[in-house]
Amino acid sequence: MTSSQILVTLGGLALSVFVAWFFWFAPKQRVHAAVGLGGVQEVAITVKGGYSPDVIVLRCGQPARLNFTRQESGMCSEQVVFPAFGKNAHLPEGKTVAVEFTPEEAGEFDFHCQMNMLRGKLIVEG
Repeated sequence: MTSSQILVTLGGLALSVFVAWFFWFAPKQRVHAAVGLGGVQEVAITVKGGYSPDVIVLRCGQPARLNFTRQESGMCSEQVVFPAFGKNAHLPEGKTVAVEFTPEEAGEFDFHCQMNMLRGKLIVEG
């Protein structure tokens, strides 16, 4: 093996490790919902290549409103699904769409796009 082949192989390996870390092991941004008028927990979520923030902390038993604004045109991000809460919403590009529900039990609950490629997590505290 020549030195240039070794360098290319090592570079590819380093890039693969970085990609794995970025998508699976990097620390996630965690946001606590702000309590607004009427005791409703609210969070604004931007949809652009993923959900930002993608980890949201809510209080159990308090109504929640998650305001999604989609800033891309990819088909994957057209819909958000909350399987544990039986909720989903169509997200038109450039519009803000509210998803409202009351989390009744503590735990961690996933949400995702219709193709399960974009993912987020709700952490409901008791």
